[in-house]
Amino acid sequence: MAPAMARPEPRTARPSLGLRRGEVRLVRHRRAWAAAFARERRRLERLLGPGALAIEHVGSTAVAGLAAKPVMDIAVAVDSLEAAGRWPAALGGAGYAAFGDREARGEHFYAKGPQERRTVYLHVVPIGSPNWSGFLGFRDALRSSAQLRARYERLKRRARARHPRDREAYTDAKGAFIRGVLGRG
Repeated sequence: MAPAMARPEPRTARPSLGLRRGEVRLVRHRRAWAAAFARERRRLERLLGPGALAIEHVGSTAVAGLAAKPVMDIAVAVDSLEAAGRWPAALGGAGYAAFGDREARGEHFYAKGPQERRTVYLHVVPIGSPNWSGFLGFRDALRSSAQLRARYERLKRRARARHPRDREAYTDAKGAFIRGVLGRG
């Protein structure tokens, strides 16, 4: 009997989520992001329990047809930030690093993935707060308007071209547009 031919190793696809520290890169929307969110949502529901009043996929990875940085944003609603007091330990065991309210936005911020390649940003915010309504309002506006999505994507591509290694400047370049969509301009 002839020996079996060795099969070539399958080509590995570029990971769906993850971005090197400091890099600004936009990729086409991927359907796999919705499934990745569903898995992460189930994991978070188990970890956080009933204190997590709602868990939503927000940001550009939540909007079909919109180019995005390949980092998933998730917003978690709580009664109050104090109600999430034990969460740093629970989330730490699941690979999330806690940063507190690092930008004085009224949220607890977490990042998942190794420091050099984050995959998820988790925003814990009070339900009913401007942060919560802003996350959902902006996402829903983009989902409902192809014209708005196209304008936002053009802005993102210009900002990325100007700031390919400066995420803070990239994010700042989008601020006025986002505030305008939310009526907070």
